[in-house]
Amino acid sequence: MVLRSYQSQVLRRALSIVAVGLLAPAATAAPPTAGAGPAALPDGLSHQLARRIVVFPIEAPKELAAAADDAWWQMREELTKNRRFLVASKQFLLKSDAFQARSSLEPADAILLGKLLDAHALITARLDGRTLTLSAYDGSNGVTLWRREHRLLPSAALREQLASAARKVIDDFVASSPYQGFQVVDPLYGAPVFREKDRKLAEVDLGSATGAQVGDDVQWIRLSNENLKPLFQGGGKMTVFAEGRISKVEQGIATVELLRLAKGQAIKEFDLVRLPREYERLQKLYAIQDGLRTSLSPELVALEAAPLELVVKERRPLATVASWVGSIAALLLLAF
Repeated sequence: MVLRSYQSQVLRRALSIVAVGLLAPAATAAPPTAGAGPAALPDGLSHQLARRIVVFPIEAPKELAAAADDAWWQMREELTKNRRFLVASKQFLLKSDAFQARSSLEPADAILLGKLLDAHALITARLDGRTLTLSAYDGSNGVTLWRREHRLLPSAALREQLASAARKVIDDFVASSPYQGFQVVDPLYGAPVFREKDRKLAEVDLGSATGAQVGDDVQWIRLSNENLKPLFQGGGKMTVFAEGRISKVEQGIATVELLRLAKGQAIKEFDLVRLPREYERLQKLYAIQDGLRTSLSPELVALEAAPLELVVKERRPLATVASWVGSIAALLLLAF
């Protein structure tokens, strides 16, 4: 009775969400494009931070149920080990009546599940023969973020290699992300950006396993989709609106000196942060190299940053020199 009551509550909540979408003003919806098909998504959808993640069980043959369950635990552990992601527990998914295998998700399904489970991203997995396919979806707009197929070895039993293969593919998801951290609010100043002496600083959460070092370049970015390819794999546009350099790293939190900021832009909590050197490190360590890889490469970044208006460090020496030249000129005039 308790389970049936909970399921009815979940159903009522789902129907309410659908109803809200149906009652939204028609002016907010874009007109359909001829020949676009039901799976088409509008271009320019903005991607927000993917921190809270749901990993659904692997869809696999019944005889591999135990191996698939072990692989699910391995994937979850792999995502949580560096504190970059908050992954839904099995108990939470069971209580939400959502712990069930899903081979893929339509955009509408991803949006509905994202709302019901309060998830930024959702990951599905399917084992078809010896091919393991993982897909990640944006929980707010249904956009496919990433997809990877991995062929298991023919020389070993599936149950013996499924868990290690799942870990390998989930590591590829982490390596494929175009951002490696996010903006946080400094607890002392209560703001994302604060000033110490002549420097503007910001604190960025990079996770406990980051390889970032003092002196590394930092970019604040915005992501939006441009086509139906996965966003992290050539389907999006990445725009840099601020730049900085790491001055300190402590327990996964980097203090960054802000060097350049686009006019009219402001750094906010949860903004996406890219570290080019850390991205290359993760690619070398974890990216699966079988087949053609497409990604948002640094060459595609449209830099729209301008120098900060306040450059006290540069102006003070200039003011000193100007004062000294003025004094010399005054002395020469008095001499004549």
